[in-house]
Amino acid sequence: MRTVLVTGSDTGVGKTHVVAALARQFAADGERVQIVKAIETGGPAEGDAACARRLADAHDNIEAFTLASFTAPLAPSTAARAEGKEISFADLLARLRTLPPCDWRILEGAGGIATPVDAEGRDWADFAAALAPDAVVIVVPDRLGAINQSRLAFARAAVLGLPAGVWLNEFFSTDPAVAASNRAGLATASVPLWSSLIDVGGVPSPRSGQMRGEGTPLTLLESASSNFFPARLQRDLAARDTASLRRELRVIAPDARVLNLADNDYLALAHDPALAAAVARAATEHGTSAAASPLITGWQPPHDRLTAGLCTWHGFPCGMLWSSGYAANCAVLGLLPRKGDLVLADRLIHHSMIAGLLRSGARLQRYEHLQLDHLEELLENNPASGRTVFVVTETVFSMDGDYPDLAQLAALKRRHGFQLIADEAHALGWYGAEGAGLVRATGMGEAVDVLVGTLGKTLASGGAYTLFRDATVRDYLVNFAGEFVYSTALSPLNVAAASAALTRVRELAPQQPAWHAASRSLRARLRADGWDASDGDSPIVPVRLGGADDAMSLAAGLRERQILTGAVRPPTVPAGTSRLRLSLKRTFAETDAQRLLAAMNAWRAARFQSEKEGA
Repeated sequence: MRTVLVTGSDTGVGKTHVVAALARQFAADGERVQIVKAIETGGPAEGDAACARRLADAHDNIEAFTLASFTAPLAPSTAARAEGKEISFADLLARLRTLPPCDWRILEGAGGIATPVDAEGRDWADFAAALAPDAVVIVVPDRLGAINQSRLAFARAAVLGLPAGVWLNEFFSTDPAVAASNRAGLATASVPLWSSLIDVGGVPSPRSGQMRGEGTPLTLLESASSNFFPARLQRDLAARDTASLRRELRVIAPDARVLNLADNDYLALAHDPALAAAVARAATEHGTSAAASPLITGWQPPHDRLTAGLCTWHGFPCGMLWSSGYAANCAVLGLLPRKGDLVLADRLIHHSMIAGLLRSGARLQRYEHLQLDHLEELLENNPASGRTVFVVTETVFSMDGDYPDLAQLAALKRRHGFQLIADEAHALGWYGAEGAGLVRATGMGEAVDVLVGTLGKTLASGGAYTLFRDATVRDYLVNFAGEFVYSTALSPLNVAAASAALTRVRELAPQQPAWHAASRSLRARLRADGWDASDGDSPIVPVRLGGADDAMSLAAGLRERQILTGAVRPPTVPAGTSRLRLSLKRTFAETDAQRLLAAMNAWRAARFQSEKEGA
């Protein structure tokens, strides 16, 4: 099935007519078509989905559905609140999954692409990011102002890496000079123009001769086209290029001269001789692969010993190992919360957590980052009333390096009785007795129901683990989590490395105060030099730059000076918060700080001089 989301630069731009034109084209090719109005507001006698089906000549192979409707002619979130309801992306996606099979699904939003949809203010672009459609069609009136509207709407889509393009809609006769200017302006701005429709009221077929020459987006409309798939991918990549968000895979060769502030080997154990020796012994004794899933023959004595060691380290009764942290979070949050449950999550939780939660069907609400007063407000406004409530957080956040008041969080749990899931991936080693992380450091271990940890960062191996207060939760995941049941168990080499690292982390834990001091010092010196660096003592030091171009340019400039850093851009972080992510190690020294600051300041001076000369 292929999916198209039709949105617009505004309300009343002719989205329903564009949906009808698409449906008519696909149906004429013999495809089974679904027209889906995601949210209807205003209570029309004939809904938009039914209207589009009628305008498309109501082919037998076209069906019409509406996922949610509200009486008030207002923005979706406002219209829902007027009826004492809330809109949930998870609920909309769950309703989509109940629809019958088809070849093409054409969804129409309500209002423009940036119209707020749910109670958190997320819009249709955010919905598209969760939906992952094959294409997002942005309908814009073909008149004066179209260039501005197209650029703004397309930029919103590009920030999230959506495969978007513009469809110009001519409501009335457009002056040829204006039409030509619009097309030239979009081309100059690198905004893809997929199609234009001359007679909206007539809903012409793209083959009726009423589409402009540039207008038939064959890769979108010609369902039988052999080049549909690669062209779709090229559009996706072009959108990322336009927004300076394209990712590239680079080979990074080990080099002793390079200052590596990009990886997450916080305790510098990846090349520790004790780990290397343990891996060599494991290769001889157990081989290089578990060679089977855990439930067949892949769960071997070293796996069981490592899990027991992790449980003792954190003070939990039981646990299990996973192939990756992403798989662990997707499984835990995709299976434990269910439809009817409520999940309250910090706004900046990791993508893997969001991916799992969207799969769960539970209602998701996000509280403002680290604002536990906001979390308490949501808890008080949403009493359990027979359903299960989950609260989800990281301890140290992966992109901001900050962390919540875990003691306050534990107090909230005592008052409200929710299930608490905490991801300790970036706190391990750096905090806590024996390096066991922030949960143990704050003494709130008993408050955490599920703890997620990684083996691939501080523990210098690969894979992840989850620990549980209740063995029933573990047994449920062992039985129902596809990421566990159908994946080859961790290699004995990974298990051996993690076990040896666990010993080394305990040995190094007394040095934590020095590492914290180095982090605080670097942040203070960055701020003194005019950089936007937050306070804190974690190994993750973000330097906010705002624009993606600046982040990429600074990272490239540092790479030329043999300093590796992470340039982090949307959609990994919110729009306008692109940053340099500095990842410290226990070995980070004063000479490293001086080298880094000198290189960053030199880049900024050169950038300023270049801009001055360009002006």
